[in-house]
Amino acid sequence: MNRQSNEGLKLVRADLGGRLDALEASLAKRGPIGMAGQAAGIAVLAADYGLVPVQRLAEGLIVALDAGGRGAAIGPWIERLRDAIDSDAIDEQAGISWLASVWVRLAG
Repeated sequence: MNRQSNEGLKLVRADLGGRLDALEASLAKRGPIGMAGQAAGIAVLAADYGLVPVQRLAEGLIVALDAGGRGAAIGPWIERLRDAIDSDAIDEQAGISWLASVWVRLAG
C-alpha cells in the first residue's frame, strides 16, 4: 500500500469512527429506532473501501437494531465495530471471525 492510499485509509477509518460515535450517542438519547440508517451508512462506506469486517459488523448491527435491540444486544456490535475500524484485517475471513466473536459474546 502506498503512502497516499495509506493516508486515505486513515481518513476513512477516522470517518467511520466518527460515524460510530454519532450512532452510539444517538442510541443513548433516542434508542434504536431510526438508527439502522446510520449503521447502513457505516456499512456502505466500509464496503466502498474494502473494509469487509467493518461492513459485516455494521450489517449485523442493522439487523440487531431492526429487531429493536438495546443495551446488551447492541453493545457487542458497537465494541467489535470499533475494534474492526482500527484493525488491519480487512478480508472476508476476518469479517467472519469478527462476526463470530460477537455471537460468542451474545451467547455468553
